[in-house]
Amino acid sequence: MENLATLLVNSGQLKQIHAPQLMRLNNAADKQVFDTLLAAGKVTFVIDEMFTQLQELIKGRNPSIKISLEEYPQRINDFLNGTNIDEYGVWAYYPWSQRLVHILDEDEFVEVRTNRNQYKITRAERDILGTKRIGIIGLSVGQSIALTLAMERGFGELRLADFDELELSNLNRIRAGVHSLGLPKVVVTAREIAEIDPYLKITCFFEGLTEENMDDFFLKNGKLDILVDECDGLDIKINSRVKARALMIPVVMDTSDRGMLDVERFDLEPDRPILHGAVEGVDTSTIKELTNEEKIPIILQMLGIENVSLRIKASMIEVEQTINTWPQLASSVVLGGAIGADVCRRILLDQFHDSGRYYIDLDEIVSDKTPDVFASEVPSNPFSPMQRNEMSSLARQYKPNKEAGRLVLDNATITELVNAACAAPSTGNDQPWKWLYRSDNGILFLYHDEYRSFSFGDFQKTASFISFGAAFENLSIHALAKGMQTSYDFLPDTKNERLVAAICFSEAQIPDSKLITLDKAIYKRHTNRNPAPKMQLATNVFEQLGSIAETIPGAKFQVFTDEETLKQLGDIIGACDRTRLLNPAGHNDFISREMRWTSEDAERTRDGIDTKTLGFTNSQLAALNIIRNEKVIRTINKLEGGLGFDGLARRIVKTASAICMITLPEYSLANFFEGGRAMERFWLEATNLNLAVHPVISPFYLFSRILHGNGEGLNTRAINELTALRKQFDTITGLGDNRAEVFLTKIAVAAEPVLKSHRLPLDKVLVFDK
Repeated sequence: MENLATLLVNSGQLKQIHAPQLMRLNNAADKQVFDTLLAAGKVTFVIDEMFTQLQELIKGRNPSIKISLEEYPQRINDFLNGTNIDEYGVWAYYPWSQRLVHILDEDEFVEVRTNRNQYKITRAERDILGTKRIGIIGLSVGQSIALTLAMERGFGELRLADFDELELSNLNRIRAGVHSLGLPKVVVTAREIAEIDPYLKITCFFEGLTEENMDDFFLKNGKLDILVDECDGLDIKINSRVKARALMIPVVMDTSDRGMLDVERFDLEPDRPILHGAVEGVDTSTIKELTNEEKIPIILQMLGIENVSLRIKASMIEVEQTINTWPQLASSVVLGGAIGADVCRRILLDQFHDSGRYYIDLDEIVSDKTPDVFASEVPSNPFSPMQRNEMSSLARQYKPNKEAGRLVLDNATITELVNAACAAPSTGNDQPWKWLYRSDNGILFLYHDEYRSFSFGDFQKTASFISFGAAFENLSIHALAKGMQTSYDFLPDTKNERLVAAICFSEAQIPDSKLITLDKAIYKRHTNRNPAPKMQLATNVFEQLGSIAETIPGAKFQVFTDEETLKQLGDIIGACDRTRLLNPAGHNDFISREMRWTSEDAERTRDGIDTKTLGFTNSQLAALNIIRNEKVIRTINKLEGGLGFDGLARRIVKTASAICMITLPEYSLANFFEGGRAMERFWLEATNLNLAVHPVISPFYLFSRILHGNGEGLNTRAINELTALRKQFDTITGLGDNRAEVFLTKIAVAAEPVLKSHRLPLDKVLVFDK
């Protein structure tokens, strides 16, 4: 206990004082301190309710007797037996509030204060609890547990560890007043307890729990009986459990989300895995050095992301974007205080023995009898897979213009050429093509399998026709390398856009050596999302890339390298990525149609994008798993949030050597086909130059809905934002409104990825017909 003279002289220490001065006036030294306080003007408020406390004491000892109010003065007088009531009991001085309070001495105080606990807690159980030591790390939920334990008198000593001071934003969940702002949280909590029960022993660790004070926290003046972990620090969360397990101390933790409570009975299971085995394999020696982003997957692994509430999942996306940190509510914190205190009491009284993870989810327990059923906003695929008979029928309707010089190739050669064609890129690796070769006339037909391409990203089929152009270009280049040249009739019309092109082969007249050099890159070409430091490229590199792209008539190549321009483009691309993910159909495309969540799925389907090829960090992959749930996206939309989605594109563009763009003069399927050819020439050349190509195409897919579709498939919020973004994009690029916007990509220098996207077996996409 603090010496009063020290308190008066060193009033600057008041910020750390958390225990009252207790004075018994029948003690001469205490009486002198008491008189000094009053004389020095250090007492602003005197609270003397000794008479009513004695009333309660007498009433509690005589529960079967109905005592009238008139009887109490005599009964109290008899009880005091000549002692002056002013000198009976204890005077407690609270220096932080300058209150002087007259209370019963400890045994009688405890007797009266816990009277209403009986028989949920018996006197014998109360006395057992009074011998126990509980340590609490972290004082948000921790404060709620501490106060609840104090009110029930569920401990003899409480050790509090938290390095933080109370801030205004803490008052949404921590019981305190504005007069306590700036005080250490341990002091705020200890004072609150002291004002409930000044006889409880509170030990404060102002630096929080550290490696240096951990032994004192767990062992000094007696080993802890329970550790309550409510800290934010992942390293302390894990290391404190390592210590608790070594000392066979049980651990209790509430997360203030869905009423989740963890109990780890290391006292009964000394070999039990920490956090139920959820952090096995984590290197505790380096965890302190991890960034917040690097800690995310460990935290999600620890909590079990599938069990986190929708609002918390949605909030994770917003952290450091529209909010500073994860949200906590007073209702959840108070519930956690009740659950945590209850479980601690039952453990200490040998009434509860299990380990496990438990939920008291009020959203589930107290919920509408009729669950919230929502209609899916994702359009169903109206197409069926293209069949051989339809392909054959369409091929037979085609009337070739000329026969002279056309080569009839054998099936093996066609197979080789189509295999090269199918190495082309496609949106989400959907591979929307099918091929039929007629050996009677030597014509190879390219078809649009709309069942495979139907998606939010394939607006007005433009993405598919870019892919068809790229596939044709691969086929044409590989044919050229074999001494042949190709020609094609572009066949889509208003009645049928499923037959894309009829392709003929003839002997090459003057082989284009520049195009032939691209042939070696066909099977090496890939999307490279690997992160790498920014590297400046020579101007002639972009000239080389542009010149090959512009060998397609009408193709225009633009490159952007200025830092400010790249930042603006990163912002635009990020906002478009977010708009796509928050759109129900766009989200479904990304999660269900494009992503392959395991390598086994990618191998089995031979299409889509293996998440391991994304080049994501563990934390980014963890965030990806959060947004798989359609309900999470609906929640983010309701909150008008999602700005966290912008960050990934910004980081991608920030390390770009350049952003490159390819367009053609007019918005038409024919130009998107030709644009696909220009894109593939560019990409193959970049591959030969050992450059990493990472498409960032979402602006083109979304802007077309604004420019050519009246905002089809978009809500008002998205339309308004995309309209503004388009104006910014036009200012940067000078595009105008009617060009075929084909390709937008990051160029960088990065290590080649180990994994690359699969392709469908040829027998699934190529058929031979007579």
